[in-house]
Amino acid sequence: MSNITHEVKRIKTTHLPPLPAISWDKINEEAPRNIKFDYKSPNDRLPHADIVVITWTSAEWSALDHVFANSNETRKSYDESWRDNWMLYSRNAMKSDFSKLWGYFRLVEIKGRRVMLFKSEAHLAHPPYIEGLTQMVQNIIDDSQPKHIYSIGTAGGSSLTEMLGDTVITNSGHIILEKKENENVSYNKQTVTCNWFPSLEMQQKITDNLLMSMNQVLTPHELNHLLDRLHKEKPHSLALTLNDLVNAPLNPQNLKQARILPCKNIPLLTTDYYFIADGNDSSGYCTLEMDDTVVGHVAKENQVDFTFVRNISDPIVTSETVSGTAIPSDIRESWSSLIYETCGFYTSFNGALTTWGCIIGKS
Repeated sequence: MSNITHEVKRIKTTHLPPLPAISWDKINEEAPRNIKFDYKSPNDRLPHADIVVITWTSAEWSALDHVFANSNETRKSYDESWRDNWMLYSRNAMKSDFSKLWGYFRLVEIKGRRVMLFKSEAHLAHPPYIEGLTQMVQNIIDDSQPKHIYSIGTAGGSSLTEMLGDTVITNSGHIILEKKENENVSYNKQTVTCNWFPSLEMQQKITDNLLMSMNQVLTPHELNHLLDRLHKEKPHSLALTLNDLVNAPLNPQNLKQARILPCKNIPLLTTDYYFIADGNDSSGYCTLEMDDTVVGHVAKENQVDFTFVRNISDPIVTSETVSGTAIPSDIRESWSSLIYETCGFYTSFNGALTTWGCIIGKS
């Protein structure tokens, strides 16, 4: 589970499908409308927005842009020309060796509401760590004065019932920090919960008509391809077969229909270290990720409602072979990374659609 570790360079592929153009008419709705605004410098204040949607990795960013700004055409995972329409924001940014803080943004309108899409370059597990992430969220709130913040993106499965491509919606997060750079955080090992929860009235229509089934991506052919890659990357994995590695959350037979999973008041787990659940040992959480509880904490301090929408890009991978032999942790991590590299772009599409459904639903 990580939206940092999985920040990978997109590779051109011919065997994986593009994201589809979205047929909004299937659910009797219209696409979001792009908004032009006056913005001269990365040091300017952000424009006003009623709602802010923050995401993190390149795969998540592309899927967010596709759903909210360019849904009328297909999108390949390696396309990048769309980035030209995003503006860099770095007002009062801290120095960092990792990236250009704070991030990139654009504006869209959804039924009269101004929605800011924000690609964060600040992360809990990288310099300037929680101090930087906290300042970024505070800047966004100070500048844009939103009523609501969504933090969305890829995440790890917390139980074997969460399938690749499912999307979790929650209003609660629990945080566990271990890095020395984050050791003085007053709310470590605490839970933050929002009293507000979005409407779910649109989610069934989205599920039935728009979500992408992951068996279109993680086909038997693709699984064999990934197994070959694993064997090359980890020679000590040569004895492993797909029977050893493909558990229920990765079985194409279970991926025919992606699901939206509302988890009101069930916290996700935010960590500043790489963590893969083992079996159902983390089933008390609804999903696993690396930023959201910080966003929620800052939002709550500023009396701004928040929601976390996390797509399952890293389902729990098996820890034992069919014969009961333990699978080394480095092999499990590599297998998880290969699944994300292949599918995270597509699971993020489902997460972005779910977020749109939360925004457009009456509350």
